[in-house]
Amino acid sequence: MKKIFLLAISLPFLVCAGLADSVQEAGENVVDAARSLVTPDHENYWLNNIRTFRTYPIVYYQQHAEAKSAEVENNVQHAREYPLNVVISANVGQVMVSDEVYTVRTANLGEHYEIADDGKVYNSSSEINLTKGQVITPIGEVKIDGHYYIVFEPERDGRMLLADEKGQILHNIGRYYRGEFLLSRDLASVMPKDLSVVKTSATKQEVSPLEVQFEIKYDGTEDGLLRFTYVDYSNGRRETQLSFSSDQQYLDINGKHIQVISAAEDYIEYMLRN
Repeated sequence: MKKIFLLAISLPFLVCAGLADSVQEAGENVVDAARSLVTPDHENYWLNNIRTFRTYPIVYYQQHAEAKSAEVENNVQHAREYPLNVVISANVGQVMVSDEVYTVRTANLGEHYEIADDGKVYNSSSEINLTKGQVITPIGEVKIDGHYYIVFEPERDGRMLLADEKGQILHNIGRYYRGEFLLSRDLASVMPKDLSVVKTSATKQEVSPLEVQFEIKYDGTEDGLLRFTYVDYSNGRRETQLSFSSDQQYLDINGKHIQVISAAEDYIEYMLRN
């Protein structure tokens, strides 16, 4: 009877102890899961060390990345323009006319912001130095006290700056926290006081090497025929032998209109026509 009484007394404690262990284990699992959601360590550091803060959701510019890849224009340019309606001469084996092209690739970098002057934004714990002409990339906007402000791409340590619609940099150094903007109420100083960003647009051009598309060479006369070699470089190198009656004055070779003025075994005079 005494053993039963002791067992009855100890049973609730055993149950509670088991329940406590289960709760502790579940709590540890929740903490581990929460830790796996936390992004870089500096975020927690600043969240825990700024006593007065507030986070604001960032309305991201979703079209920014797509516009960069879409706004590219390729223009094919001809390297040499032959004079029209002017007598030209060529010897046997010499190129009469060729087409050399290059491609101008123009990438529109779109609108971006540049720092208008040398300056800095700083408070008791942080300092951001800025240089005139420095490109600073907007990633979205935040709404604070009913007003929208531009949020710029965070630096590697997560620090962020804000600017109003006029480009004036605000007196605050924010932090990037879990995809949101963490605003400290610790105001920063801005030097010079009117330090701002200016919106501008820019393009970048790249020019490809010259590429020969085709050549037309004079091969002389034979058996009352005018002979030419057409060399096509568009897919490797391929030669085609062409011949025309020596009585034929106007020739059309790959879109080039040629008027024969005079032709001999080793020499030809001609004009390029429209």
